Amino acid sequence: MNKDKALESVNEIKELMEKSSKFISLSGLAAIMAGIYALVGAYIATQVITPDTYLIVALELMVIIASLVLIAAAVTTCILSYYKSKKTGQKFFSRLTYRALWHFSFPMLTGGVLCISILMHEYYDIMASVMLLFYGLALVNVSKYTYSSIVWLGYAFICLGVVDCFCEGHSLLFWTIGFGVFHILYGILFYLHYERKKS
Repeated sequence: MNKDKALESVNEIKELMEKSSKFISLSGLAAIMAGIYALVGAYIATQVITPDTYLIVALELMVIIASLVLIAAAVTTCILSYYKSKKTGQKFFSRLTYRALWHFSFPMLTGGVLCISILMHEYYDIMASVMLLFYGLALVNVSKYTYSSIVWLGYAFICLGVVDCFCEGHSLLFWTIGFGVFHILYGILFYLHYERKKS
């Protein structure tokens, strides 16, 4: 009995430390939904963009679709994280939240500027690779301020981006695998490891 009580106390202390030092309001469902949005976006892209579509039109459509996927995923993540923060007792708007957001946003903004430069210089073949690489770097960077397991998702994106650099003509496929499949798989594993135990 004493061992069980001691173990329970240690777990409680661990949870309190995590709440005070890490943003733990992320949701596995948010990752799954982001993956679903990406798969839907990729499907729509295959339907509206054909081999006869002019390159500039195809690029405009891809930018619109990717932007809508990003906005939908970001809004969903914010809503689900807000409700989870209420359950965990962690403040959603806090210095910790802003710190995590900054460490995630900085690589993303850098990658966004590079993507704009790529569009201006018409190096379209490496666009998906850059998106995958910088998103992976953002995940690795933010892992210090949230669940440490997210670093593995970041590494997976970086590896996928590197492979995509050497595979010409398969950008949409790699983009779909990364933002769609990887997010869904991580969301399921996240739920099973972190959320199901507490529910």
